[in-house]
Amino acid sequence: MSMPIYNIADDIDLTPAMPAEGREGGSYRRAIWQDPMENGTIVAVWKAEPGIYNYPGRDLEETFVVVEGEAMYAQAEEEPVKIGPGSIVSIAKGVPSRLEILSPFRKLATVVPKP
Repeated sequence: MSMPIYNIADDIDLTPAMPAEGREGGSYRRAIWQDPMENGTIVAVWKAEPGIYNYPGRDLEETFVVVEGEAMYAQAEEEPVKIGPGSIVSIAKGVPSRLEILSPFRKLATVVPKP
């Protein structure tokens, strides 16, 4: 049995994710772990190119840590704040958010679906 060890900088097993506003692509994800239960928690790496990524309120909670890059981040109608390596962001269920990626960006996210 081998111990699962991952390097967040590895660009292996990436799959296309949400496109940036006005483009057909721009972001990629790599699942690290998923709880085998229905509606289970997911841990994933998300990598994005500069652009704007709008997220409607979703039926899940997400917490992420920025590992690389900078972005302007806003939730709901709040004023955007600059985030970068070491920033920890928590998004509650149903809260819309917006990421304006300023430089190549990478985060480690934990997503908890809420039925």
